[in-house]
Amino acid sequence: MVCFSGGISAQFSLGLVNSNYSGVSASLLNPSAMANSKLSADINLFSARTFVENNYLYFPSRSESLIKLVNGAYDYELFPQPYGTGNRVVYSYFTDKSLKNAFVNTRVIGPSFMLTLQDHVIAFRTGARLMSSTCRLPYDMANFSYYTMDFRPQHNTYFVRDNYDMSTMAWYEMMASYVKVFNRGQNNLWSAGISAGPLFGYGGAYVSGGDTRYIVYDEDIINVEHLDAEFGMALPVDYYSNEVDYFHPAVRGFGWGMDLGITWQYRDKPYQRSLPRSCYKQKFEEYQFKLGISIIDIGWVNFNRNAERHEFNNVSNNWIDVTKFSYTNIHEGLNYASDLFYGDSSASLKGKSMRIYLPTTLSIQLDYHIISNWFVNGTAVLPVKYASPMIEVPFVLAVTPRYESRFLEVQLPLILYDFNNPRIGLSLRFDGLTIGTDNLMCFSSSKDFTGADVYISYRIMLRNDGKNPYTSRGACYNNWRTKINQMHKR
Repeated sequence: MVCFSGGISAQFSLGLVNSNYSGVSASLLNPSAMANSKLSADINLFSARTFVENNYLYFPSRSESLIKLVNGAYDYELFPQPYGTGNRVVYSYFTDKSLKNAFVNTRVIGPSFMLTLQDHVIAFRTGARLMSSTCRLPYDMANFSYYTMDFRPQHNTYFVRDNYDMSTMAWYEMMASYVKVFNRGQNNLWSAGISAGPLFGYGGAYVSGGDTRYIVYDEDIINVEHLDAEFGMALPVDYYSNEVDYFHPAVRGFGWGMDLGITWQYRDKPYQRSLPRSCYKQKFEEYQFKLGISIIDIGWVNFNRNAERHEFNNVSNNWIDVTKFSYTNIHEGLNYASDLFYGDSSASLKGKSMRIYLPTTLSIQLDYHIISNWFVNGTAVLPVKYASPMIEVPFVLAVTPRYESRFLEVQLPLILYDFNNPRIGLSLRFDGLTIGTDNLMCFSSSKDFTGADVYISYRIMLRNDGKNPYTSRGACYNNWRTKINQMHKR
């Protein structure tokens, strides 16, 4: 719990995924959105994004911002614990009795590309990801984790808790995408897409908490009346010596991931003529609005190297003296915990492998063309939990007005995060360089600092410069007129 709660220090990078110039980045939210792009090809050289948010730990307002953290202006002064002894450098909302949630999402996209071939789009994406989620953690557990059992206001209180989860995972991915325009009518354009590929797990850990009942009598004694919990880990650490090795092995597990999406685009002014298939060239077709639905991050990673899975089912111990905890490495600590609840140091170990599921989400996107180069996008992202342990993505609702052109793009996301945290973002694109944030206030010290969001991307974009054959008197138009005239002469 200390690792997941005390250690929490870009959600979806809306400025990268919503535009008609998004290219391969559009597949991060909906693979089918790559169809009917203003780019005939897109080469991503480098993209990086990081998102951190929680509702328990914070730096106080008027003293901290992301800029001060980065440039070293903040001196991390110590302050005494509100109860008990000792000091801390980060404040907490210890009086707030709401459930505690934290989410970390760091993603690096390596060399990737998108290529349009008439009604087909192919893409390939490489990258590395680190995600961590703490969901529904009771406030009392958060306080005991951060301030230790010396948190006196919670002494001699009987707590009954259930359904709390903490998961973290780092992995590499290689995803291939295919998109097909499967229907084009006078007013409509339908596309469907899929992304799939292998995942290579670097490391992970999780805690799944069930029925938990306990009393902390003082800073030394705890009574665990009932405990149902499961714990797993596959970390770059030697559990017997505590030595850290980040590179041997570099892969501790394997798995698969998949994204699915479908998009409908509507044009209010219908096309007047249908053309032979030979006249179709992949040019951008203006739309009035488009609606997309996608399911992202379906999959898992199985860890089987340096992995352990421990279970504590229907166990109890009514007098645990924490002053007697004596261990020098992770292995001894787990053996001691097993002995406390089972009377057997190896009884909790249930396997040398474990599985963590990807943060599956259901996403709905609506993009409306206002006039000329002005658009507004609405996006809703909902977590889909179908297994455990699983990284859980928070609910996000965003409305993003934007101006887009070949060399300049400005987006202003208005976001509701986790149902009750409104925020505003900003994204700027100059040709192939994009910088942005979904949380502008993290650069200000006017409010408590509870998280940050930053992303940057550099791409080489090849534009669709030609006119749509439906609406211009180009080669296809002339060929069509020629064929009609020949038919009349006959």
